[in-house]
Order: sequence, then structure tokens, then C-alpha cells
Amino acid sequence: MEPPATASNRSSRRLLFDRRYGWVVDEWKDPSEEALAGGRGMFCVVPLTKTLFQTASQSINSVVKFLDMKLQNSKSSIVDTSGDSGSKSNVLD
Repeated sequence: MEPPATASNRSSRRLLFDRRYGWVVDEWKDPSEEALAGGRGMFCVVPLTKTLFQTASQSINSVVKFLDMKLQNSKSSIVDTSGDSGSKSNVLD
């Protein structure tokens, strides 16, 4: 995407006074070009792997908890249908 003709005629540099540094030359750069200029498509594998492992671990833990809860419910319903009140109270405790 090319910049408009009027933007190319104007200077992207300007002289500004900053209280911390005094007179400085400020150069405006297109954010879309700057975002792509510094990156070279590199990324760090360690944080990505850590995040992937944590997400997979949380998913597995939630599935195991869900299945455990379902198994506990199915065991208590089997005990309820047997008619034995002694084993029923042991399951609920």
C-alpha cells in the first residue's frame, strides 16, 4: 500500500523541545512498516512450549475431574437402586 502523494511531499522529521532532553529531532514512521521492520519471524520456543503444556495439562485435568464426577454419580445411582441403606450412607459420607 503506497502512502498518499501529499504525505510523501511532507517531511517526516520535525524539531521538538522535550523538557527531559532539550531540542530533539522527531521522525514519524508508519506504524505498519515499523511493526514488520524489527521482526524477522523469530519466536521463542520455550514460552510457547510452556504455555502449550499448561493448556494441555489444564484440559486433561478438567476432563479427568469431569469423568471422576460422572463415575461417582453412576456408582451412587447403582447403590441407590440396590435398596441396601447401609452401603448407601457409606457412599454419601
